[in-house]
Amino acid sequence: MSWGLAAIVDAGLVLGIATMLSGLAGIGDDSSDATAFACVGAALAAVSALARRRVAPPERPTAGRVFAGIGLLWVVLVLFGAVLYASTAALPRLDDALVESAAGFTTTSLTLLDGAEASRTVMLFRAATSWVGGLTAVLIGVVTLPSVLRSTSLIGYSTGRSGRDLVPSAVTGRRRVLLLYSGFTAACVVAYLLCGLGVTEALVVGLGTASTGGFTGRPDSLAGYGGAVQAVAGVGMLVAGAGIFVIWWIARGRLRPLWRSQELQTFVALIAVATTAMALHRGVGVGEAAFMATSAMSTTGFAVADWTAWGTAATVVMLVAVGIGTMMGSPGGGLRVMRVRLLMASAGGELRRQIDPYAVVLVRSDRQTLSQRALDRLGGHHLAYLMLVGVGTMLLGVSGVSLLGSVWGSVSAVSTFGPAVGEIGAFGLLDGVDSAERLALVPLMIAGRATVPPVLAGIGLVLGWYRGARRRMRGAFQPVLSRRASAESGYRDG
Repeated sequence: MSWGLAAIVDAGLVLGIATMLSGLAGIGDDSSDATAFACVGAALAAVSALARRRVAPPERPTAGRVFAGIGLLWVVLVLFGAVLYASTAALPRLDDALVESAAGFTTTSLTLLDGAEASRTVMLFRAATSWVGGLTAVLIGVVTLPSVLRSTSLIGYSTGRSGRDLVPSAVTGRRRVLLLYSGFTAACVVAYLLCGLGVTEALVVGLGTASTGGFTGRPDSLAGYGGAVQAVAGVGMLVAGAGIFVIWWIARGRLRPLWRSQELQTFVALIAVATTAMALHRGVGVGEAAFMATSAMSTTGFAVADWTAWGTAATVVMLVAVGIGTMMGSPGGGLRVMRVRLLMASAGGELRRQIDPYAVVLVRSDRQTLSQRALDRLGGHHLAYLMLVGVGTMLLGVSGVSLLGSVWGSVSAVSTFGPAVGEIGAFGLLDGVDSAERLALVPLMIAGRATVPPVLAGIGLVLGWYRGARRRMRGAFQPVLSRRASAESGYRDG
C-alpha cells in the first residue's frame, strides 16, 4: 500500500475521535449537529481502526511518493471538513464550508463562523481541525521527512543530538510527539480555565493556542478578554512557535540546550526586535506590541488590537515577522527561522567568496557543517516559496483584492497566519470578502501548510498520471484509427 493511504488512515483515526468528541460535547446545545457529528466521527474512527490493521506504510517509500502523499493527505482532510460544515446550518454553502475547512486544518486564523450563532459542536469541531492539522504538520516535519530522507537537509536543519533523543525511531517519535503535543494542549486549556474561562471557551482557545490556529469564535479575537487570558496566550504562542523540540527539552528539564540553541536565540531576538520597532510608535503599548510580535512570529493570528491601524512601519514589521515564521518542529508556518539564518549565512559566504575566490567558507548550524547540496536545496526552497507568494498575489489581485491586500493576503495565507492588511483585516474575518477572493485563499493555505516540496511533487505526480492516461488512451484508440486510415486509403484508391 502507498504511504499516502496509510497516512490518510492514521489521520482519519485521530480526526474521527476528535469529531466524535465534538459531537458528544455538543449534546444539549444543538441535538441535530451533535448527533450527526458524533455518528460521523464514530464511523470514521471505526473504519480507520479496521483499515489500520490492513494498511501499513511501506518500509522504504520513495521521497516523491511521500511528498505526493502529504499533499493528498491535506486535500482529503479539507474535503472531509467541508462536507461536514456544509451539512450544518452554520455554513450551508459549499464554498464557504471549503474555505472554513481549509483555514482550520491548515491552522490559519481565518473564519466565517460567528461564535454567537454557531452551535457548540461546530465551534469545538472548528478548533479540533486546527489541533489535528497542527499535530499532522509536526509529525510530518519531525518524524516523516527526516526518516524518509535519511537526513533533514531538505527542510533546512539538522536534528543533532536533541533530534535523536526525541525521534530515535519513527514509532517512538510518533508516540512522543503525540504525548508532548497533547500535554502542552492540556496545559493551555487548564491555564485558561484558571483564568476564568468556561469549559467550551477554554477548549476552543486552548486548541487554537497549541496548534497556532488562532481561532476563538469571537469577532475581535482576544481583544475582549482580560489581561490574564492574553498573558497565557502570549506564553502559549511563544512555546508553540518555538516548536516540539523546545517542549521536549522543557519536559525533560534540560535547560542547557535551550540556552545553546542558535535557532531559539534568533527566534527570541526577532520577537524582541519586532516588539521594539512597533512599540516606538505613539499609542502602541509595549504589551500590545509584544503580543502581536509573538502572534506574527508564531503565525498564530491572535490579536488584542486592530494592528492594521498602527501605521506603515508597524505593518511592515508584522509582514516580515509573518514571512519568517516559526522554528522547526512547530505547527506554525512561514519560511522558518533556521532556514532564514542559513540563507543569510550562505549569502554572506558567497559575498566573501566574491571578494576572495580562494576563501573556504563553512555554513554551520548548531556546530554542524552543512553540505553545499543542502544549501542548494535550501536556496531552491526559498525561491519556490517566493514564487508561491507571487502566484498567490496574482490570484488575489485577479479576484478583486487591492494590491496591498493581495501581497499581504498571499504572504499571510502561505505562512498560515491569516489576518492581513486590507480586505481581510486584523482579526481574520472573511464576512466582508467576496466568494472569489475567499476561494483564492484555499490553494494558498493548503500549499503553505503542505510546504513547497510536497506541493511540487504532487503537481509532478498529477502531470505524470495525466501523461500516462493520454498514452493509454492513444494506445486504446490506435487500432481504430489505423482501420479508419486504411479504409480511407482504400476508398481513395478505388
